Amino acid sequence: MTDSPDASSAKARPGEHPGDRTDWLALGRRLQDIQNQMIHGGQTHRYGDDYYGEALRQLLSDSRSGWISTAEHQWLIDLHTGVDRRNLQAANRQAREARSRYATAGRKLRAELAGWLREVTNERTVPARYRREGVLLAADWIDPATPAHPYTSLGLTTGGAGNGGRAPAEPVDPQVLLSLRAAGERDGSLAAGWWQQHAIEGRTPAEQAQTASTALAGIDDSDEKALEALPRFDTAGYDAARYHAHAPSDAPAWADLPDFARALVIDAVRDGFTHAVRDSVAARCHAVLDTAGTSAGPQQ
Repeated sequence: MTDSPDASSAKARPGEHPGDRTDWLALGRRLQDIQNQMIHGGQTHRYGDDYYGEALRQLLSDSRSGWISTAEHQWLIDLHTGVDRRNLQAANRQAREARSRYATAGRKLRAELAGWLREVTNERTVPARYRREGVLLAADWIDPATPAHPYTSLGLTTGGAGNGGRAPAEPVDPQVLLSLRAAGERDGSLAAGWWQQHAIEGRTPAEQAQTASTALAGIDDSDEKALEALPRFDTAGYDAARYHAHAPSDAPAWADLPDFARALVIDAVRDGFTHAVRDSVAARCHAVLDTAGTSAGPQQ
């Protein structure tokens, strides 16, 4: 080692890792300056920057020191960000699967309940004609996708449309409903992008983080006030034009759909839209918060 203030060793120091971008010489110079000020009251460099730098490297590179470099810290942040993103994707996937199972179970329960009502409703159990018609109408509302036949009463369905009776209701093709729900999901994802553009972008990082945190908390807590601030499906505005833009080519025409079938169509599109908005907004908010956390990380 040398006493020259500009002296430094150009060769690799023992134990140095190629991926270590820490400027140990600069740190050694700063440490020497501090010690000279505290002890000697001057700026005379006594042992060389490489001496102090290597001493610091051996001290701080030891796993027992608790110190990590900026590169290692950033690597940990990136690792946790990736894990969090995968966990979020898994959680969203599980939530979608749970909603699908719930919808399937709900349809089955509605079909069983409506079938039971149609089966037990007759002139003996419900003598009043209008009450019987009310029960059967309730069964149609509970499960409009299942034809009322053969659970009939008072010739409501057995008489046929030509005899003044009511023709059996045809169920809506499940594949059509799935296609409509997927179309609603696409619209919901686009609406989430619009929400980000107007609610997040163009604001300060602090405002973006605050908005993202508030939206995430509202989605997680199902807070009505927070959910009302998200894009909402326009039920009243859903018409033939939007239906034909969403429906597959083999789907029936909007004019051919009875009221109960139109209700199922709108429910399918609205369900896909609503869940896609919440999932996409949540993912965008997580991305905003991840970016804010990374930019606020420690600097060396």
